Amino acid sequence: MTEMTLEAAPRKMHGKGGARKLRAQNLIPGILYGLHDPISLQLDRLELERLVHQLHGSERMISLRLADGNGGAEDRHVIVKEVQTTATGGHLLHVDLHEIDISKTVTVSVEVQPVGTPTGIKMGGTLQAVQREVTVECLPTVIPEYLEVDVSQLEIGDSLHVSDIVLPAGLTLLTDPEETLFVLSGLMTE
Repeated sequence: MTEMTLEAAPRKMHGKGGARKLRAQNLIPGILYGLHDPISLQLDRLELERLVHQLHGSERMISLRLADGNGGAEDRHVIVKEVQTTATGGHLLHVDLHEIDISKTVTVSVEVQPVGTPTGIKMGGTLQAVQREVTVECLPTVIPEYLEVDVSQLEIGDSLHVSDIVLPAGLTLLTDPEETLFVLSGLMTE
C-alpha cells in the first residue's frame, strides 16, 4: 500500500463568505478533528480532488502535512471522514479529516472486490453485488485498499457471504459474517 499525502494550512477565512472566497482561489475549506482541538483548514482543490479520486470512497490513512504559519510544517496521520460535494457536477465544497493515533486500532469500511469468473457465467448466470464493502478493525498502518473474494466457483443460485473473505493478518471483521456479498443469478424462464 502506497502512502498518500496531502498538504494543508490553517484557515483564516470562516463562514459562508470566507468559504466562497477560498473556493474562488482554488482552495477547499476543511476541518481537522480527533486527537487535539479542531483546526479549520484550507487545502489545494486539485490535490484534494486527486486524493479523493484515488480513495474511491474508501478509508485509508493519509499523511497530512500541516503548515504551521512560520515556514515549517508538522505531519499528522488522518483519515478522510466526509467529503461534501455539489449536488450537480460533484465539485468539492468541504472535507472533514479525522486525526488518528497509529498505535491504536480504528474501525473503517473497506471495499470488497470479486476475483475470477464464476463457472455459472457460462450457463448464462449474472454476478450481482449485494454488498460492496465490509467494516473491519485494524491498525491504521494496515488498512487495505480493498479486500478480494474469489467468485470463480459460483454456480447459478450460489452466493458468497462475508464469512468467505480471507482476511489479511491484523484485521478483525466487524460486519455480520452471514451477510451476503455476491449472488450468481440465472436467466428468468417462463
